[in-house]
Amino acid sequence: MPTPRAPWIPGGGTALDWGLRIPCPVGVGPAGLSGEGGAVWCLDCGDRYTGRPAQVGDDHPHRDDAHHAARLHADDHEADFRRFVHAERTREARENSGWTGSVYALVAAATGEDPDSGVWWDGNGYRLVPHGARIDAKGRRVRRRVVELIIKAGFLRQEEDGDVVATADGRAMLTIWRHHRAELAEPWPARAEPEALPPLPGGKEAQRRREAARQRALELERQAAQSRAEFLRRREEAERQHQADQAAKRQRQADEQAERERAERARTGADIYLTWSAVSAARWSVTGTGNDRRLDVVLNTTDFASDMYEIRENGHFVSRHPYRHQTEPAVRQLLADGVEIGQRTPGPTPAASTEAGPGEPAVRGQQAPPPPPFVTPVYGPRSVEQRGEPGFPLTHPATCALAGRRVAELAVRQKRKRLTGRSCTRQDEPTGCATTQNQSPREHRGASTVHRDHLQHARG
Repeated sequence: MPTPRAPWIPGGGTALDWGLRIPCPVGVGPAGLSGEGGAVWCLDCGDRYTGRPAQVGDDHPHRDDAHHAARLHADDHEADFRRFVHAERTREARENSGWTGSVYALVAAATGEDPDSGVWWDGNGYRLVPHGARIDAKGRRVRRRVVELIIKAGFLRQEEDGDVVATADGRAMLTIWRHHRAELAEPWPARAEPEALPPLPGGKEAQRRREAARQRALELERQAAQSRAEFLRRREEAERQHQADQAAKRQRQADEQAERERAERARTGADIYLTWSAVSAARWSVTGTGNDRRLDVVLNTTDFASDMYEIRENGHFVSRHPYRHQTEPAVRQLLADGVEIGQRTPGPTPAASTEAGPGEPAVRGQQAPPPPPFVTPVYGPRSVEQRGEPGFPLTHPATCALAGRRVAELAVRQKRKRLTGRSCTRQDEPTGCATTQNQSPREHRGASTVHRDHLQHARG
C-alpha cells in the first residue's frame, strides 16, 4: 500500500489529523460561491500520476457537515492502514518471540480455558496437564528451566499456592499464534535453552521493563548529579588547598630570599655605614658602625701605572683596588668578617687631621709606625707553630710559598721511597742517597737521578 502524503487542496483547505504517524490523505476545502460550505478532497482517490486530489461526494452547505463527511472517509482509509500495520506487527511478534510447541502448550494449559488442564508446582518440580487431556490425568514433568524462562518473559505467573496461571501478555501471544501453530519451532533440547525470551511488544512486561529502565536512568542521573556535585566540591577544595599551598610556598620563598639577602648583607657588610676620616691628603682612617676596628686606606700614586687604593690594618697590607667605589665594599667585607689582621699598634689612636700632607707623619707630633720588615723564611725542621712565622699571617704569600714547597718535597720523598724502597731525608738531599743492601749500583744511580730531577723541579 503506498504511503499517503498531505493532499493539495484547491482553495487552500486543510488536511485532517488521524492516529497514524503518516499524513492523512483527506482534507476539507471551500465550496460554493460564498465560501461558507465545504467540500471533501482525497489524495488517494485522486489521480496518482498528477497528484491532484479528487472531490468525494457533493458540496456541503455547512463546514461542519463537510468535516463530518471527511472524517468518515478518513476512517475508511485508516482502517485499511491499521489492518496492514496490525498484520505486520503480529508477524514481527511471531518471528521474534522465540516460542516453541512446548511453550505454547504450557501457556495454553495455564489459561484455564480447559478446567482439566493446568500447570502447578508439586514441591519437586513443575507438572503439566495439557489442554484436552483426560479427566484423571496426573500430568507429566516439565523442565524447570523452561517454565522459569516463560515466567521471566511475563507470559506466566506463579501463585502462592503453587499454581501457574497465564498473564494478559500470555493470552495475547496465544491469540497471535492461534492460527499459525504450524510455524512454531521445535522444543529446545535439554540444557540448550536460550538465556531469555523476549516479552510481548507493547505488552505489560515490556512496559514494566521500560519503566524500570526509566527509573534506572533517573537513578543514574541522580547519582551522576551527586557525583558531579561531589567532584565540583572536591575540585574547589583542592583548588583552595592548592592556592593556600602556593601562597605558603611563595611566602616561604620570600622569607628564604629575605633571609639570604640578610645573610648576604651581613656577610658583605652592606649595612655597615663607613666613616672616612682623612689622616693626610692620600691617607684615610676608615671605621664602621657597630665595629671598633680601624682600617687605613692609602692612595698609592707612585708604584703603579695608575693610582691604587691600598687597604691596610695594623700596618699589614690587605688588598688594593683601582677605584674608590671598589674599595668601600672591600672595607665593608673586612669589617663584616670580624677577623682582625695583625696586632694593634700600642699607643693612642691617631686623631683625624685634614691638614697633614703626603710626606708628614700620620699624627702631628708623632712618628707613624714603620711597616714590618720582610724576613726571609728559614727552612728546616720546625714545629707546626713555627711554620707560619716570622710575623706573617696564614694568607700571606710567603707563608703560601713555604707550604707549597714543603708539599713538593714531600711528594719527591714519597716517589723516592716507591722507587728505592728507602725514604730520603734532608741530609741525603745534597749528596744523594746511599745504596741499599738489595739495590744494584745501576738501580741506585737511576733512582738518585730521578730524585735529583724532581727535587730541582720542586725548588726551581
